[in-house]
Amino acid sequence: MTLEATTQLYEMVLRQLLPTGGYDQAPNTNISDDIKGHAKALAQTDLDAKRLLNVLETIPVELLEEYEREYGLPLKCTTNLAQTVEERLEIVNWIRNTKNVLNTDYIKQLLVIFNVNLIELVTYKPMLCTAPCDVPVNTEQLRYKVKLKLQSPVNADINCLIKNYLPAYLRYDIEVI
Repeated sequence: MTLEATTQLYEMVLRQLLPTGGYDQAPNTNISDDIKGHAKALAQTDLDAKRLLNVLETIPVELLEEYEREYGLPLKCTTNLAQTVEERLEIVNWIRNTKNVLNTDYIKQLLVIFNVNLIELVTYKPMLCTAPCDVPVNTEQLRYKVKLKLQSPVNADINCLIKNYLPAYLRYDIEVI
């Protein structure tokens, strides 16, 4: 987004934040010049911050708490175990770089973070639309069903993980071996 487009967005927001009736909101007034000046300063700051954050390859330790707050960390469902700075940085970088959460790699990585060993992820074949009408639909070939075979002991709250981090349209069956 360009500086001009961002400035216009900030102008629009600042105008909407003005109290009703207290100010003349016409575009060619003194208050309009003030709004334009503040909007341009905010837009420039916004663009500079985005450029700076895009240039940073690593997260400075001094800013770790701010990054964690921005990404909603610490993760839900965690136990009160103390984490080292390196572990915290790994989690922040994992969240920053995770783009697609609808694959098995994501599930494996997520379970590793919570110290759960995934033995097998069983996905089922979709039902056929051309199947006869007397074929049962809630079988092992249910389209939106996944089975997670986990190694015992499981120290994490799996239901919490499913609720907060996995796609809601899937049914998850858990088998602890």
